[in-house]
Order: sequence, then C-alpha cells, then structure tokens
Amino acid sequence: MNLNHFPNEVLCCIFDYLPWKERQRVSLVCGRWNAIINSEHFLRHQKLVLYNCSKAKFFYGVSDQLLRRQKCIEFNSNAMLDTEELLLTVRDTFGGGEAMVESLTLNMRSEHRAAFELIVANLPKLAHLRELKISANEGLSKGLVISSACLERANISFYQNSLCVLDTPRLHTLHLTVRYRSEMELLKAVSDQLTELEVSFISKDHVASLFDCDFRSLRVLAIALKNDKYISYGSPTPAKPMDTDGVFTQTIGGLQSLSIVDMCCIFDLDFLQMFTHATSLTALAINNIKLVNEVHDFINSFRKLEYLNLDGCTTSNDEPKRLDLPVLQTLVLPHKHNPLFSITELQTLTTLYYSNAMKTKTNFIEKMAKAFANLQFLYVQNFDYELDSNAFVSLNLLSKLRVLTIKDMSVSCQVFANCKTVPNLERLVMDTIVTEVSILETIPSIFPSLQSCVLKNCFFYLIPKDKSCSYMEFEELRRQMPSCRVSTRTSTVFINQQHQ
Repeated sequence: MNLNHFPNEVLCCIFDYLPWKERQRVSLVCGRWNAIINSEHFLRHQKLVLYNCSKAKFFYGVSDQLLRRQKCIEFNSNAMLDTEELLLTVRDTFGGGEAMVESLTLNMRSEHRAAFELIVANLPKLAHLRELKISANEGLSKGLVISSACLERANISFYQNSLCVLDTPRLHTLHLTVRYRSEMELLKAVSDQLTELEVSFISKDHVASLFDCDFRSLRVLAIALKNDKYISYGSPTPAKPMDTDGVFTQTIGGLQSLSIVDMCCIFDLDFLQMFTHATSLTALAINNIKLVNEVHDFINSFRKLEYLNLDGCTTSNDEPKRLDLPVLQTLVLPHKHNPLFSITELQTLTTLYYSNAMKTKTNFIEKMAKAFANLQFLYVQNFDYELDSNAFVSLNLLSKLRVLTIKDMSVSCQVFANCKTVPNLERLVMDTIVTEVSILETIPSIFPSLQSCVLKNCFFYLIPKDKSCSYMEFEELRRQMPSCRVSTRTSTVFINQQHQ
C-alpha cells in the first residue's frame, strides 16, 4: 500500500497517532509529508514537551527554526536534563523574539533556576504568548516579574514563598495556588481586571484576604480549600470580622458562576453570606458543606440559578429540604443525601445527576416524574447498592427523557425487563456495570428510538443454562438496531466455560 495515494486529510489523521518526536522523523521522508506535519493543523493542536533528555537527542534532525514555530511548548525540568543544553535551547528559541509560541508551561526544579529566570526574562519578546503556566518547587530570592503585553491567561503555583509581580494588562483569567501572603498580594494587584479566577487555598490563614479584592470585572469564581501535609503552618490568627459593606461585596454584583469546594470542612455560614450580593449568579456549586437550613435559604436566595451542584454535601438530619428556584435547569444531588422530590417541584429542570445510598429504590423514578415533569437528561450514578430489577419499572413516566446514563455501579440483569416502552429515549450510556449479558436482550424493544448506545468499561457475564438457547451479544444487538450506533469501548463478555 502506497500512503502517497491517500489525500492530505487522511494522512493528517494517520500522523495524529504519532508522538511529536516520531512525526518530526517522518517529516524527513519527503517534501509532501514535511509540509503536512509542519502545517497549521499540527502546530495549532500539538504540544512540544521537553523532559528527561538532551536537546541534541530530542531534536535530532529538527532545526531551531522549526522549534521557534511551535505554538504550544512545555518545559518539564528533570534531573536528567542538562542545564547548559536547556539554557542554549531557551536562548535559541526565545532570544530573538521570533518564537510563535502561544501557550507556555514551565514545571521547574531548583537546579534549573537559571533557565527558569531566562525564560521569564524573555517573556516580553514573545509577541504571540496568550497562556502561561508556572509551577516551581523552589522559591526565588529576588522575586519574579512576569511582564507580557499580550498574556491573557496565567496559572501560577510556587511551592516556596516567592514575591511575584504581574505586568500583564490583558490578563483576564488567573488560576492561583495560595500558600503564602505574597500570592494574595499578587491577586489583589490584578483582581479588578480579571473575568475568571480559580483560587486554591492550601491554608485557611489567607482565605479572609479574598474579601479585600476588587472584582468589578469578575464573572467566574472558583474557590477550593485544601490541605498540604508537607507544609507546616503556625497557629492561625483569629479571623477578622467579615466586612459586609467592603469593596468585595460592592463589586461582585456581576458574578455569574460561583464554585466553593471545602475539602477541610471549615467554611461557615458567615463565609457564604459574603456572596449574597452576587445577584446575577446563574451557576452555583457548593461541595462538601453541611446543608443546614440557613444554607438552603442561602441557595434559594439566588432566583436566577440555572445550574446547582451540591455534590459531597451532607445534611444535619433526615428531613428533606425544599428547593425553590424558578429557572433551575441542571441539578447535581449529593451522594448519600435524601431526595428532595417529596417537597420540591422544578418544572424547568431538564438535567438531573442522581445518587442514592438506600437499599430500596423501587419508586425513585415515580418521584422524579412528579417533581421534574420536563426532565430530558438523567444521570444515575454512585449507588451504594445494586440497581435492582424494579428500579426502572416506571421509566416511561419520564415522557420527555432523551438521555439515560448509568455510571459507577452494578445493576441487576433484569433492570429493563419490567420496564415499559420509553419511546423518546435517544441515548443510553452504561459505564462500569457488572451484570449478565441478558440485560442486552430487552434494549431493542424498550428503547425503539435509540440512536446511540454506549457500553463503556462494562463487564458482562454469559452464563448459559441451556445449550439450545441463543444469547444476545454485541453483534446481535447491532443487527437488531440498525439505526443505532452501538459502542462497546473496553467492554467484555465473560463466558462460564463449565456450561459450554
């Protein structure tokens, strides 16, 4: 077979499977292949990663001119990487101001501090740079000034204290890891120009400083509180009173999306109340927080919410809480949380992520149908017990259901056997399910309009009891549903050989 008979589009798909280094070797075969591999198709979507090898070995047969044309470059500092080689690479690539790099990632070790500082010093020469990611395991005694007239997105994480200054007038997106006070000073300096902020606190000591920031342009805010067991902190100072009339509350009126993930379980109601002034909020995620009555009142105060994620939350008692959100479209319920269906009706809800910790699940679909009459997308996931044969007996009551996903659990092989026809379902996804292969036999008749059936990471058991009987397998399922795309990615049928 002569590959040159294929059109360029087909060769592009073939070359996509090759790692960057191998593509550069293939580019030496002929002029046509060289032109394809060095086209915008690859330069735009591929990342050049430098790690664990010298420049001479890694770039064998590749010119510095080609290196300067790369759109996305990642420097992974490694003890095996020669410092002099790395410094030479940096000078040749960035020194002349001809590099086309748009996204640059720096994961640096202490032995390559000189290369790290050289790269940062050359940032003003990178006229096309839009995104910068910096992660360093050593502090910089002289501090660090990141200067770029075109930088729009930055991701910064220092494992040791380093004074960092951003001279980036176009910066609008910042992902920041806060371990020390200096990171909060950095954030305050640029907060008024940000539209998106993701901040991970590795100590609760600095959380209160967030409320000193000016977020007049902010639209998306994600806050995470984590612990780093390898860093020791002194006793936290007493928290200062929240300034409910300060610059923070006066400037977050335009916030549209808020995510709060509390892995340490210390965010309290006073912390949440600081966000009540975000009157434009349409998306809210509160994870790993106790859902007391005051927190439910806080959630219900956002009348414009279209998305609500309560994953990881717990309740103080078994009493279900009412959600009163008139335009809510997507709801993620917490695992091991009693359902809200008995007292909540959300006519606008179209997407539900549902978890269940109870053994009996025979009527949860009926409750859903009553509470969420317009449900179109249902994700059933993370059940503590097997999904029994009567779980979907009333699935037809969800008359507008288009997508059903069953994920991260085992199910009874009869789960669809007692189910009435669901005429409008278009997509069925079963992910990580352990069951008998006989579950497939009911799919064609129960879901006549199915267009996509994804069996992902599934383990099906075929246990023949009668040699004269035939059993549904993947190919037979495809034959019976010619209009449906059946995907069996990494799914397997195990046959009990003793009965063969």
